Amino acid sequence: MKCVFCGREESIHKGLHLIKNDGSVNYFCSSKCRRNAINLKRDKRKVRWTEAFHLTRNKENLKIAENSKLVAEEKKK
Repeated sequence: MKCVFCGREESIHKGLHLIKNDGSVNYFCSSKCRRNAINLKRDKRKVRWTEAFHLTRNKENLKIAENSKLVAEEKKK
């Protein structure tokens, strides 16, 4: 199973399964992930130790690199 907050893979027997009233199942690998998601209501894209943070960070870096290449090409013209 993959943790819904940090994205870490764990076996099915570890962690906590949170079943909501609408039937969706959220899996948390640790109390650290559960506290950050539920109690503290933190955005996983803004917490540095999560997989989502690194994925969004890489996308931003790629966009910046593409924009700088376009600017450099325009300056050459």
